[in-house]
Amino acid sequence: MVAKMILPLLGGAPSVWNTCLFFFQAALLLGYGYSHLTTSWFSVRRQAIIHSILLLLPLGFLPISVAKSWVPPQEANPISWLLALLLLSVGLPFFVVATSAPLVQKWFADTGHPASSDPYFLYTASNLGSMLGVLSYPILIEPNFSLTQQSWLWAIAYGLLALSTLVCAVFLWRSPEEGNRTSPQPTTNKIPLSFPAWRGWGADKDNSEEEELNNLAENSKFINPNSFLPPTIQQKTQWVLLSFLPSSLLLGVTTYLTTDIAAIPLLWAIPLAIYLLTFILTFARKPRLPHNLFGAILPVFLAILTILFLIQVMQPIWVLFPLHLLGFFVAACVFHGELARSRPSTKYLTNFYLWISVGGVLGGLFNAIAAPLLFQSVLEYPLIMILSLLLWQTPKDADDSLSSLQRRFTFPISLGLLIGTLLVGFSGNHLTSNLIGNFLAFSLLIIIFYSFNLHPIRLIIGLFLIFFISQFSIGSLGGILDTERSFFGVYRVLNDRRGDYHSLLHGTILHGKQSLTPERRHEPLTYFHPTGPIGQLFKSFNTNKHPSRVAVLGLGVGTLAAYSEPEQQWTFYEIDPTVEKLARDTRYFTFLQDSKAPLSVVLGDARSRFSEASDNTYNLIFMDAFSSDSVPIHLITREAIQLYLSKLTQDGLIVINISNRFLNLEPVLGALAQDLGLSTLRQREVNISEYEREIGKSPSHWVLFARNERDFGNLINDSRWQPIPQTKQVPVWTDDFSNIFRVLRAFGA
Repeated sequence: MVAKMILPLLGGAPSVWNTCLFFFQAALLLGYGYSHLTTSWFSVRRQAIIHSILLLLPLGFLPISVAKSWVPPQEANPISWLLALLLLSVGLPFFVVATSAPLVQKWFADTGHPASSDPYFLYTASNLGSMLGVLSYPILIEPNFSLTQQSWLWAIAYGLLALSTLVCAVFLWRSPEEGNRTSPQPTTNKIPLSFPAWRGWGADKDNSEEEELNNLAENSKFINPNSFLPPTIQQKTQWVLLSFLPSSLLLGVTTYLTTDIAAIPLLWAIPLAIYLLTFILTFARKPRLPHNLFGAILPVFLAILTILFLIQVMQPIWVLFPLHLLGFFVAACVFHGELARSRPSTKYLTNFYLWISVGGVLGGLFNAIAAPLLFQSVLEYPLIMILSLLLWQTPKDADDSLSSLQRRFTFPISLGLLIGTLLVGFSGNHLTSNLIGNFLAFSLLIIIFYSFNLHPIRLIIGLFLIFFISQFSIGSLGGILDTERSFFGVYRVLNDRRGDYHSLLHGTILHGKQSLTPERRHEPLTYFHPTGPIGQLFKSFNTNKHPSRVAVLGLGVGTLAAYSEPEQQWTFYEIDPTVEKLARDTRYFTFLQDSKAPLSVVLGDARSRFSEASDNTYNLIFMDAFSSDSVPIHLITREAIQLYLSKLTQDGLIVINISNRFLNLEPVLGALAQDLGLSTLRQREVNISEYEREIGKSPSHWVLFARNERDFGNLINDSRWQPIPQTKQVPVWTDDFSNIFRVLRAFGA
């Protein structure tokens, strides 16, 4: 909900979602820290008083809203700006909510209830609620409620949570004092450990105390006597690492799938739901997962997925998507399963959750903040998979067949395939690149090595793998001329030798192409081909009607500048400075340099910067902004179209590119036109010949808006252009309401 509120300010890049997720992980850490400190320092009655007061503080910040007056930095990385906005807008309410799970579990553990000795099943319930929230938002909440309504519903739900927690506090106050309460017996679950030396650094060496604890564990049928000891530094470090790896993999697989494989709408919800599901399954009272089997096959998954990433296999999507998600599911189950197996007695419950949340925050910090600055591609994803592969070893309690399977086959074979791939793709051209990233990865490896007492050979192999993965390159094989990464994604400039073209890709989505043949150098290609809808539009302008001032929201490689004429003035609006840098690099593209008209590029969010233009300025406005394959929602809402109209001359045109493989946005624009009293024309060119594809043309889908249909000129008589049929089935999209689920092509839109 909050990420969607931010759309009109910053757009919908995957990094926006990752940064929001990191912020909420950080707030979760603070909430868990509060729960740990209050339960450590104060009696239960004082805890009840303090928390009751805390529950009332967020009421002044409800309903939640995001300050629309904040303007993101136009050229700098917006991460710090976004974190500050989230802190001021939703920091306190979410911090208080984050305190609930560990605090209520600790309160329950201090009661005399029969189940109080093992309250970790409540963690399953907590994550089940989170997963239901993630899945219900795009399917039930977003389609039926505006953001304002959602915010009020959230405020009401918070009130119910606060009231329920206050009732718990009252019962806690009325319960016997701690000294008079019968101490809960240790859990009767049998929890075997997979990793050796859990006590490790700083463990108490008092043999008499250890004997007593062992007897207690034996009497209670509890196989892990160390769970009654204070957590050691080594054990806390293990908890952090076991939560860090799945957290990092969550953001890594989300970024990779949504940028490098396919920009499928709502995809971000699936990895997060899987992540929460693994907590639910592993912390259940009676876990049913084949933990040892998952551990045995994990190296195979990690090696295969790392190799597929390195050699840039992106097809077929229907195979790669489930393969990456399944690999992530297995890895998260394994590491979260180890967390569940190593959980301490209820005395150290809040301490346990605190260190888990530290690992989650570090995973978010590594992926959302550090990785875009350190790596030119989504290299953090395979790096964490390699560290996960090196960490995992055969569980002590594994049966002989599974132990043998991993020790003799899966692990050595996986390492062999991975090392062979890295050797084949080794390039000496990147020896000085990724130095800081490599140092960070080496440091993580060393921490893992000492924390889990791994065999020295794993450390040596790990150092080798990290170095070689940063030097891996198939650039010459794949025709990659340049790779750049920014907050908004990964861009690649490719040389297509079959047609002698240079192309710019954002993930897997083509954002522009130019012919290297001198006689075709000025020819607009892809969605803007002269024989396509845009070529028809410019051909329809007679000599007297050529627009004098043109605005283009979205730069790409500047292809539209090929249609410029002398005496015109063109202005491009582009959110990402990296795109302008590549578009102006004459080694790759020359459309901007070759423009017949003077042009300028205004950096920043298109809608925000466009609002600064004078009213009634432009004769022609192109909305051609994309985030990978998706049109940013905040650029096609009622408020956005009204903004464009205010900057348009009385007889001007608004031209919107809605070419998309997964969304049919035509009914949305039709509803907006009806609402605003505008005339429309649309053309969807799907079927193009193989010859047209070879000469650089792409299928496209365009919509024209005008105040009066006579402003369309000759196009009104062109049978290829038709008005959008009127419909009342699609509600008007606004900054406050949109429904992606409704316009998915997979659902008959």
